[in-house]
Amino acid sequence: MAASLETLSHTADTGIEVRADTLAELFEWAARGMFGLMFDLGGLVPERDLDIEVQAPSLPDLLVDTLSELLYRSEADDALPCAFAVEEASATRARMKVGLTTAGRSLHGPPVKAVTYHALVVAQTPDGRWLARVVFDV
Repeated sequence: MAASLETLSHTADTGIEVRADTLAELFEWAARGMFGLMFDLGGLVPERDLDIEVQAPSLPDLLVDTLSELLYRSEADDALPCAFAVEEASATRARMKVGLTTAGRSLHGPPVKAVTYHALVVAQTPDGRWLARVVFDV
């Protein structure tokens, strides 16, 4: 019997691709994109702010660690991050002010369980913009 190969879709993963003019904007929209997969963020107003600071040895690690910290904090604080303002983003450090709300927490997509390194891309493109591709375990 001849060998064959078939591509299978995997229902346990989903992902986002973000393009932005600055690294700070890339982190902001990656966070917005991750929570936007699960919740409708439109029209939500933050009830309180949370400051997050993450350091990592590389830019890909920093993005994964930042998104993972946001996911953890949303669960630990039992609140939905709905507004994101990156105050600093470098190759190894990110500081972000996150607006949290307890409203609007009805899922409209599968819950993200974890941020993965699978097919992870964080790079500056030849035109000077930034690109990130992130896959989430759902």
